[in-house]
Amino acid sequence: MATGRLLLCALLLLSLQRGLSRGPGAWGAPVVEEELRGTQRPQLGARLRRALASPCQLWSLPLPVAELGLGYASEETVIFRYCAGSCPRGARTQHGLTLARLRGQGRAHGGPCCRPTRYADVAFLDDRHRWQRLPQLSAAACSCGA
Repeated sequence: MATGRLLLCALLLLSLQRGLSRGPGAWGAPVVEEELRGTQRPQLGARLRRALASPCQLWSLPLPVAELGLGYASEETVIFRYCAGSCPRGARTQHGLTLARLRGQGRAHGGPCCRPTRYADVAFLDDRHRWQRLPQLSAAACSCGA
């Protein structure tokens, strides 16, 4: 569990740190907050605490195409969506029950993971004025899985 939580913290910090270099409009945010509420963004520390404590959900982060790290040259910014948040430890399957028991004995590590269950393609115009389509780049839905 500690390793998973540490990895999640590192991912969120990296996402938020990259957003700070482009100003407050680039901060990662839950898709629901961005699209439905339209309220003022809270301070960075409050956002990170809320993300770590929030249930598994879809988050949105505007990124320049170059920051995707896929080798494309483009001045465009795309919306990268990813899954983050906590997952309950409720054991709903035989696998979950056994894993919970082994974790309790210190023989297994980790827990339910917040991960994409569906993906979406992303398209952008590259520097040579050609459309590029990146299949399954962004998460489209999230769920907890053991």
